[in-house]
Amino acid sequence: MKNIIIGTAGHVDHGKTTLIKALSGIDTDRLMEEKKRGITIELGFAHIPNDAGYNIGVIDVPGHEKFIKNMLAGIGGIDFVLFVVAADEGIMPQTREHFEILNALGIDDGIIAVTKTDMVEEEWMELLLDEVNEYFKGTFLEGKPVIPVSAATGENIEVLREAIVEKCDRENKRREEKELFRLPVDRVFTMSGFGTVVTGTLVDGTVRVGDEIVIYPHAGEGQGGTDGRKVKVRGIETYGKETDMALAGQRTAINLAAIGKEDVSRGDVLAAKDAVTVTSMIDVKLRMFSSSDRIVLNNSRVHLYSGAAEVLAKVILLDRDALSAGEECYAQLRLEEPMALRRGDKFIVRFYSPIITVGGGTVLDTLPLKHKRNREEVLAGMEILAGGSTEDIIAAKSGEHRFVRQEELAHELGLLPDEMEKITAGMTADEGGNCPLVRLPDRTLLSRAKYEKMKSGLEDIINVYHDANPLADGIPRQELLSRLREAWHTDDDKLIQGAVKYLMDNGVIEDHGKSIALSGFRIEYTQEQLALKNRIAKMYAEAGLEMIRTEDVMALDRNKGVINAILSDLTAEGCIVKVNPSYYISADAWDEVNRCVKSFEGEFTLAEFRDRIGTSRKYAAEFLPALDKAGITVFNGTTRTVVRK
Repeated sequence: MKNIIIGTAGHVDHGKTTLIKALSGIDTDRLMEEKKRGITIELGFAHIPNDAGYNIGVIDVPGHEKFIKNMLAGIGGIDFVLFVVAADEGIMPQTREHFEILNALGIDDGIIAVTKTDMVEEEWMELLLDEVNEYFKGTFLEGKPVIPVSAATGENIEVLREAIVEKCDRENKRREEKELFRLPVDRVFTMSGFGTVVTGTLVDGTVRVGDEIVIYPHAGEGQGGTDGRKVKVRGIETYGKETDMALAGQRTAINLAAIGKEDVSRGDVLAAKDAVTVTSMIDVKLRMFSSSDRIVLNNSRVHLYSGAAEVLAKVILLDRDALSAGEECYAQLRLEEPMALRRGDKFIVRFYSPIITVGGGTVLDTLPLKHKRNREEVLAGMEILAGGSTEDIIAAKSGEHRFVRQEELAHELGLLPDEMEKITAGMTADEGGNCPLVRLPDRTLLSRAKYEKMKSGLEDIINVYHDANPLADGIPRQELLSRLREAWHTDDDKLIQGAVKYLMDNGVIEDHGKSIALSGFRIEYTQEQLALKNRIAKMYAEAGLEMIRTEDVMALDRNKGVINAILSDLTAEGCIVKVNPSYYISADAWDEVNRCVKSFEGEFTLAEFRDRIGTSRKYAAEFLPALDKAGITVFNGTTRTVVRK
């Protein structure tokens, strides 16, 4: 069953509510004050019965200029508009304002209903239809059905109903995955025996009774900020009927378990965990209405509306000092209260004082960095966010100063984990080291440019250390990690260690145990030091199983650093093997030790090993713990067993 939401729009007293009652049988003016004054103040809701089997929900919005904020709370989630123009008045101020709002919100389809036809003469009606067609020429409503109707006489009401049903036969652009569930709250009330109930348009995803969902952003007592508040769905109602599940495109009422009315309010968003981003700063593309007589200056305060939420925000114009009627630019909006948003959301801005609607736009980034104005690189990044492919946007976001993990970026972009995985897998595929994206072991994403910059910084750190310590086999691991925290501007040790491992795996650096060197690095000795190295290697070769004490080798030169470097280098070259800090032996002698111990079948003692290898008990006692450590033997308390041949 297809689920469609339509919304009314048009000037006050042009007959929107009366028309909806004629189509649905429902009076959407439910407040006493509305009935007393004869105008719509709050959002009204109805559904249109039809034989096509569609769920057609209706949001009836107030037309009076004083209640524009209420209109904005409901109009953003519609699929198409039923735009109402009264035959006796024609195009009026709120006709123009509502239409500019629809444009800014990205509404791209609709039907024009010319109401109150019973109140005008035929000649006037012809003139009025010409005026309507001329006004909407060149807009998304050009060429769309224009239907004269009268709720009083019933003229063309069925024709309009059929046009609405026909318009519902359209591609569903809403996503229904439960992970993307999102419902902006436009009404909160309590029902006796049920508790707190919220209503809204289910714009994306699905929700079932029993689901655990989250209220974003939550400002209730004892809660706060970006994490939201978890709640459980106790019951669901759509179009006056209880149901186990609600789908994207339905007007939905949700009964929340164990939560008070004061803990949720209009403007909050019910969503699946991480389906939205709670933010206090957004990058946007902002456009001023052509009809606006106001100018938005840099640093202006405005009222910002998105979904059903309203907050105050400061406008930072990124490439100019003022934005005039009909102009558009990139801007950063710094919010005075957090909002729950998703990239691609539409918004409206109204002047701070007087509060009049002046423009709107699209959210490009829900977690931007704080930008400086008039920077080419910032504006270039905005161009990518506004018109680039998903791959381009991922590369741009992973090239920023901050580090972003794959799952976090998927949430920002409104992508499911498997969608993000498919995209990044293609971007990280090995193409001779030129793939556009690098993914570290902790799933941090780096653009190729950012990775190369980080790699260059690491190489500089190690090169400086090599220059200052020419006989060291590398920079101490902990010293490198400490310096990388500063060079890469992060305290995330998991990220740093993951990056270091990635660089090792890709042959940029080598692991020398407690130290790290650039791949291919070799210690450069003076002639005297080289002669000493050869002398030490010969000493170990000649000693065989009669091990030389390390302290005796250290006494060969006053510079202990030289001896340490030589021992490390000889070990790395496979010339000698470190038995323990007190002893090294030649590699040939170590091979002999291995052959000897592996000749045992079953358990053996220290004495048996000593006798078979033909050395002293002292040296045999040094060899066996080293064999245990190497995983060749296992000590059973008094005997040993060979576990690796």
